[in-house]
Amino acid sequence: MRNIILLILVFSSFATGCQKTKKEPVKAKVNISEKKDTTCLPHLYDDPKLEKEKVLIYAEEGIDSVLISRNELNKIEKLFPVFKAEFPSDPNESYAGKVWENYINQDGKEESITFGSEVGRDDFCLIYAYYLKQKNGEAKFKLEREKLIKLYRAINGLYEGLNYGGTYFGHQHKRLNASVEYSIYKLKLRKEYYEKKYNFKKQKDLYIKTLMQYVSDEESQDPYNQDDPRDGKGEGSKRGKRLQEKIDILEKLITNYFYLNQVQNFEITYYK
Repeated sequence: MRNIILLILVFSSFATGCQKTKKEPVKAKVNISEKKDTTCLPHLYDDPKLEKEKVLIYAEEGIDSVLISRNELNKIEKLFPVFKAEFPSDPNESYAGKVWENYINQDGKEESITFGSEVGRDDFCLIYAYYLKQKNGEAKFKLEREKLIKLYRAINGLYEGLNYGGTYFGHQHKRLNASVEYSIYKLKLRKEYYEKKYNFKKQKDLYIKTLMQYVSDEESQDPYNQDDPRDGKGEGSKRGKRLQEKIDILEKLITNYFYLNQVQNFEITYYK
C-alpha cells in the first residue's frame, strides 16, 4: 500500500510540472547582432557661437581651400585624433585608419563625419597639413616648405603632362601639401640623418638623367607627340619643352640630400 501511495505522489508531481511548463509564454528570440550598439559612441554637442566662427584651411591662399566652422573643426579634432597625434604617421597611413566616424548629437541622434570620397580625401589632406604645419612650425620651416611644394608640384606636373592630364593629378595637387608637411616633420625628427658628409651631387645627377631618359623613352612611343610636317608648328617640341621645364625646377631646387631623398620617395609613392 505504501509503495502505491508513493507512485501516485510522483505521478501527480510530474503532471503538475508539465502543466506549469505549458502555461509559460514562449519568448521570441532576439538576434543581438541586429541591434545597433551606440552606447560607446561619443556625445558631441553643437555650439551655435562657434558655428559662426569660420576657419580657412588652405594649401595656398585663395587656391585649394576649405572653409569650415570652428564648431565642426572641434568635432573633427575629437573624432579624428590622428590630426593632432603626438607622433604623426604619413598621410596615407593616417587616412587608411578611419575615413568616417559616428557620434551622438545633442538630440540623441546618430550622425557621422566622413572623408570617404575623393573630394573628402582632398579635404582630409588639407586638414592633415593644417595641423601638422602648426606642429612643425610655420615660420621655422618656411623655406623648406616653399621648396618642397614647388618640387612636388613639378613631379605632379611632369607626370600629368606625360599622361595628358587626368583627375588623379588634380586631386594630387590638393593633397601634396600633406606630403610636404610630413617631409618637414621627418626633417625635424631626424635632421642629422639628412646632413650627409659626402657629396650628394652624383646621386642627384644620376636621378635627373634617369628622369630625363624616362621622359624621352615615354615620349618616343607616344603617337600623339609628333610634329606635323605640313605646317611645322612643332607641337611635339613645345610639349617636350614644357616637360623639360618641370625637370629644370627639380634640378634647380634639389640643393641637398634631404630634398633629393624626399622627391624620390614622393615620386615612387604616387607615380610609379
